[in-house]
Amino acid sequence: TTMRRLDRYVIAEIFGPLAIGFLAYTFILMMQFLFRSAEMIIRRGVPAEQVGQLLLLTLPNIVVLTIPMSLLFAILVAIGRLASANELTAMRASGLSLFSLYRPILLVALALTVLNTGLMLYVLPWGNSNLQALQLDILTKSVSRQVEPRVFYEEWEGLVVYVFEIPPGSKRWKGVFVAESLPSSVNQVTVAEWGEVRLEDREGEKQFVLHLENAITHKVDFAAPDEYQISSHRRLARVLEQPEERDPQRRVYKSLRELNLQELRQVLTEPDRHPMRYSLAKVEIHKKFSIPMACMVFALIGLPLGFGKLKAGRAGGFAMSIVVILIYYVLLNNGEKAARVGKLEPWLSMWLPNLFFLVAALLLMMRKNRDKSLFLSQLDHWVRERITQWRAWRERRRRPAQPAPAARRRDRGKTDVVLRLPRPRLRFPNTMDRYVAKLFLQVFALVLISAVSLFVVADFTEKIDEIMRYKAPTSVVVDYYKYSVLQIGYEMAPISVLLATLITFGLLSRTNEVIAAKALGMSLYRLSVPVLLSAAGIVAGLGLLQSRVLPITNQEVAHLEDKIRGRSTPRSYRRADRNWLFGQGRYIYNYLHYDSNRQRLQRLQVFEFGEDHQLTRRLYASNATFLGDGWRFDDSWFRAFERLEDGRIAIEYTPQRTPVIDRYPETPEYFESEFKQPNAMSYRQLERYIEEIRASGQVAPELEVELHNKLGYPVICLVMALVALPFSFRLGRRGALYGVGVGLALGMVFLGLFAFSRTLGEAGALPPLVAIWSPGVAFTIFSVYMFLGVET
Repeated sequence: TTMRRLDRYVIAEIFGPLAIGFLAYTFILMMQFLFRSAEMIIRRGVPAEQVGQLLLLTLPNIVVLTIPMSLLFAILVAIGRLASANELTAMRASGLSLFSLYRPILLVALALTVLNTGLMLYVLPWGNSNLQALQLDILTKSVSRQVEPRVFYEEWEGLVVYVFEIPPGSKRWKGVFVAESLPSSVNQVTVAEWGEVRLEDREGEKQFVLHLENAITHKVDFAAPDEYQISSHRRLARVLEQPEERDPQRRVYKSLRELNLQELRQVLTEPDRHPMRYSLAKVEIHKKFSIPMACMVFALIGLPLGFGKLKAGRAGGFAMSIVVILIYYVLLNNGEKAARVGKLEPWLSMWLPNLFFLVAALLLMMRKNRDKSLFLSQLDHWVRERITQWRAWRERRRRPAQPAPAARRRDRGKTDVVLRLPRPRLRFPNTMDRYVAKLFLQVFALVLISAVSLFVVADFTEKIDEIMRYKAPTSVVVDYYKYSVLQIGYEMAPISVLLATLITFGLLSRTNEVIAAKALGMSLYRLSVPVLLSAAGIVAGLGLLQSRVLPITNQEVAHLEDKIRGRSTPRSYRRADRNWLFGQGRYIYNYLHYDSNRQRLQRLQVFEFGEDHQLTRRLYASNATFLGDGWRFDDSWFRAFERLEDGRIAIEYTPQRTPVIDRYPETPEYFESEFKQPNAMSYRQLERYIEEIRASGQVAPELEVELHNKLGYPVICLVMALVALPFSFRLGRRGALYGVGVGLALGMVFLGLFAFSRTLGEAGALPPLVAIWSPGVAFTIFSVYMFLGVET
C-alpha cells in the first residue's frame, strides 16, 4: 500500500511539469508556423480552414519530438522538487532504495512510449502523406501569388521571371518578361501581355506550367546579330522545373516518410530497388522505434540528473533537459548522415543515442544510489575544490577592508567625534528589487539559451537533407549556426521573457517569498517593478542588437545559406554581381560582369519598355564604360520595336561598329551599391531605401512594416512580461501550473495576432504603424486590467 501511494504521489508530481514542458516545447517549435500561416491566409489567399488542416497535419512531426523532451523535463523538475524538499532523504531514511522511484517513472515513460510508437507507425505516415497533398494543393492555388511585382523571381530552374503588375484580386500577371537566368551566346527572351502558372497532370506526374497570352519571343545569336527572329504566340506554355526535381535522393526520402511500417518492409523486398532507397528505408524503419524508445531512456537518465537540487527550479530543469536533448539529436542526426553514406549500419545509427544514454543512466544511477557524486572521484574532488576556492574568493570580496594591526594600536586611547548628517533613504532599488531582478535575469538567460538550442536542433534536422545533398563543409555549417544564433535569440527573446516571468514568480510563490513580501508591506505591484524594468532593459539590448549587429550577421548568414544550398554562383547582395537588375523607370539590365575599377560592364543588354509593358527598344554592347556623364558602348547594336495596326511588329535595326555614347539613369554607384534584404539593414539604412523606392514611384508596404517592426518587435518583450504578470501569482501547486499554462496560451494568442496583423500590413490592408503596434497596445491594456484584479 505504501509503494502504491508513493507511485501515485510521484506520478502526480510528474504530470504537471509534463503538461507545461509539452506546451512550452511545442510552442517554441510552432512559432515560425504562426507567421507562415498568417502569410498564407492573407498574402496567398489560402482559406483559414486549409491552414488549420495544415497545422493539424504538421503537429505529428512536432509532437513525436516534444513528447520525449517534455517527459525528461517533467522528471527533472519533479525529482528536483522532491530532493529540494528533502523528501528523497526521508524516503532513503525509511529504507527505500532510489530504484523504487523507477517504477512510477517507467510506468509513465512506458505509456508515452506506446503513444509515441503509435504516432510514428500510423499517424505520422498518414499525416506526411496528406501534408504533401495539401501543400501541393495550396501551392497550386497560390504559386502565382509567390511572384511579386517588380521583383525578379529565380526559383524555377534556368529561368528568371519579371512581372510588372498584378491586378488586385487576380491570379494572373499583367506584363511578363521571361528570360534565361544565365544567357548563353544564343539568347531568347519572351514578353507577354498576361501570364499565370498552373499545376497540370502530364505523363502521370504533377508539373507546373507557365501559360502566357499574347506573347512575343525574341531570339538572337550574339555572334550574328544581323539575324533576329521574332515570333508571336496567341498562347504559349512552358513546363517549369523545380530545383529539387533534379535530385533523386530528395524525392526518394520524401516518399519514404509517407510510408507506414508494412510499406517500408515491402520496399526492402523490391527486386530492382536502388541501394540508396534500401538504406533510407531501413533508417526509417529503425527510426520509428528508436525515437519513441527515447522516452524510456530519458526516464532512466532523468532520475539521477534530477536528484541534484536545482536552484533555478523549472528553468534549471528546462535547461538541463535541453542539454540532454541537444546531445541526443546531434548523435541521431550524425548517425543518420553516416548511415546514408554507408559509414554505419542503419540499425546502429538510429539506436546509438539510446545506447549511449542507457549506459550513462545506469552508471549515474549506481553512483547516486551509493550516495556518490555523479562525477568520478578525482574529477569530483577537483570540482569541489574549485567551487570552495571560488566561494572563499567571493566572500573576501564582500568583506570590508580591515585596518592593519599597527594602525589599530596607534588609534587606542583616541576619541573620535562622528558627525552624522541626515541622508535621504533610497527605496529603489532595495535588496528585494535586486534579488528579484537577479533571479529573473538568471531564469531568462537559462530559458533563452535553451530555446535557442532547441530551435537550432529543429532547424538542423530540417536542413540535414540539403547539407548532405550538396555536401556542405562542416566549417560552413558551424559558421552558419554561429551567426544564426543571434537572430534566433532575437526572435526567441519575447517567449523567453514570458516563460522567465512565469517561472520567476512561480519560484517565489513556491518558497513563500511572495507571502513574506506582502507581510512586510510590499504589494505585488511593487514586487513586479524589477521584472518590468529588467524586461525594458532587454528591449533596449535587443534594439541595440538589431541596429548594430544583426544587419552584419544576417548578411553573412545569407551567404553561408547559399553555400549550404549548393548554389554554384551564390546570390550576392551586391548589385554588381546580380545578373539581372531593374533600373529606374522602365529599364531591365543584364550583364555578365561588372568591373568596379574600370567602371565597365561586360556583355550588356538593356531592355526598354513602354507604358503597356511591351518591349520598345533593345540595346546590346560587348562592353559599356562609364565616362563621367554617360556610357560608351563598344561593338553595339540597337533595335527599336513598333506594333503596327495589322498586328505585325516593325523592327528598326542600327548596328554601331564605332563607340557610341549614350545616357541612362543608372550610374556606377547603382551597380556598386549593396542590395540588402530588410533584415540585413539597420533602421536608418532601411528608411533611406524606402525613400528611394518612393522616389521611383513604387509602393512597398512590406518594407514600411519591416521598418516599424525593427522598433516594435523588441517592445514585445515588455508586453510579454505584462501578459505573464496576472497569472504569475497563483499560490499553491495547482495554481502555479494553471498560471503558467494560461500565460503560455495567452502568449501564443498574442504572437498569432501579431503575425496576422503584421501580414495585413504587408498586404496593404492596414497602415504599417497600426499593423505593428496595435496588438501590443491591445494586450497591454488587457494585461493591466487583469493585473489590477489580482489581490495584492
